[in-house]
Amino acid sequence: MERKNHHHLLKEKFSQGAEEYDRQRKHVIPCLEDLYQVTSDLANFDTAKPRVLDLGAGTGLLTSYLHKRYPEGDFILLDLSEEMLNIARTRFENLPYFHYVVADYLEHELEGEFDIVVSSLSIHHLENHDKRFLYDKVYQHLNSGGVFINADQVMGPSPANEKEYYRNWLEKIEMGSLSESEKNTILDRMKLDKPASLADNLKWLKEIGFVDVDVYYKYYNFVVLYGKRIRS
Repeated sequence: MERKNHHHLLKEKFSQGAEEYDRQRKHVIPCLEDLYQVTSDLANFDTAKPRVLDLGAGTGLLTSYLHKRYPEGDFILLDLSEEMLNIARTRFENLPYFHYVVADYLEHELEGEFDIVVSSLSIHHLENHDKRFLYDKVYQHLNSGGVFINADQVMGPSPANEKEYYRNWLEKIEMGSLSESEKNTILDRMKLDKPASLADNLKWLKEIGFVDVDVYYKYYNFVVLYGKRIRS
């Protein structure tokens, strides 16, 4: 019941103001460009037409980086919010090989296998056991040599680290360019954050069987995590 309530809150909060979401995000994530560019740089697969899944795809902003790299790729965008995905549909209008799925990625039955699975600033909303469950689900649906890249938020290893993360975020964000209602929306969304530590995220990926697990980028609480599936 608690997870269903959380699911409903997530859907509601991220559907509100979907049109303004990308603009707001650029003001409140100090390293947004780095997160998306590093994720795109790491999305290496030996084909011009990879099958790419974006979990919590939202408005398709991260997918747009991957599409520049793989213009002939096959893209599946999955998100809780139909309003968000409608913006993605407009962004990629008239482009072939784009598919949209309105669903909870924990419950949705993924179809087939993927060469590249990505997610950005989404998985930290899950409870820790659900994060690990999702990582395992991704692993089961990766082709051999397939990669999983998660650009996300982590919790500090100590309260002092966490305090420093928050201090830096408040100092760096551009709240002055946002309206009061936008600020309230952003602070409301933050109440749904449930990040795990970097150490726990890396441990889960390794336990599941991912190889070459690494954090390729870290700026305070923002990270890009990587793992690959190699079948024996």
